[in-house]
Amino acid sequence: MATSKELKLEQRIAAEQSEIILELQALVKDIERCEATISALKVELEGVNARHAGRSSTQEDIDYLEDLLKCAKKKLVWEKQMASLQKRTPLLMQQVESLVNHPQSDPNEKTQAELMRSLQAVQGAMQRLQQTKFQ
Repeated sequence: MATSKELKLEQRIAAEQSEIILELQALVKDIERCEATISALKVELEGVNARHAGRSSTQEDIDYLEDLLKCAKKKLVWEKQMASLQKRTPLLMQQVESLVNHPQSDPNEKTQAELMRSLQAVQGAMQRLQQTKFQ
């Protein structure tokens, strides 16, 4: 029979497992948001270049540069999102690793399946983001 201290430890570990799963799911959403942002930005930039292809006056040059500046500002926001992801992801993966390797961490099958699905979702989202960045 488990002592109250062991039960509390098991409950704390179970809570950490649930929290990590939620954080992984939030990470996937953030990665997907970055992917959508860069995709939309590429389309917008192509539109700006198409709209301003036949510039013949200084005013048209100014309009083109203003539109480029709007795109650059959006790209800056995207870069900040990416920097945040690059800081957050390794820390979260370390938490996952330490939790999985914890001697008293024995997640039930449901928790194991959720954790695995969440990790696979992160991996898939990262791969899609990489593909989007380099297209």
